[in-house]
Amino acid sequence: MAENETAKKVIIAVDDMAISLTSVRTILQREYDVRLAKSASLALEMLKVIKPSLILIDIEMPEISGLEFAGLIKKNEEYRHIPVIFITSHANAQFIDKALDLEADGYIVKPFAPEALLKRVKSVLGEE
Repeated sequence: MAENETAKKVIIAVDDMAISLTSVRTILQREYDVRLAKSASLALEMLKVIKPSLILIDIEMPEISGLEFAGLIKKNEEYRHIPVIFITSHANAQFIDKALDLEADGYIVKPFAPEALLKRVKSVLGEE
C-alpha cells in the first residue's frame, strides 16, 4: 500500500522551544502527521479543528503549563480519550507523580534517544 498523507495518524507536539518541536517532528514525520504548537493555548485552539491520535507536551511553558493542559484535556469529555505523553527535562518524582495523577500515557525525559520516543509513541498508539 502506498503511503498516503491522510492515512497517517495525527500527533500534536506542544513545546515553547522550537528546537524541541523540530526534533520531535524529524523523528516522527516519516510515520505520522506531526502538527506543531508553540503553546498550550495554541494546542487547545488546534483541538477544535484537529482530532489527533496523540498529544506530546512539555511541562514547562509560559501561560499554561503542560500539566495544566493535560488537566484541561482530561476534564473535557470530547478530548479525554486522547493519549498524552509528557516530554520534559523534569526527571524528579514530583513531576512524574503529577503526570501520573493526570493519567498521562507516558513520560519521556529530555534529552531522549529518538528510538525511545518512536517506541513509546507506537506503544501508546497500539502499534507494537
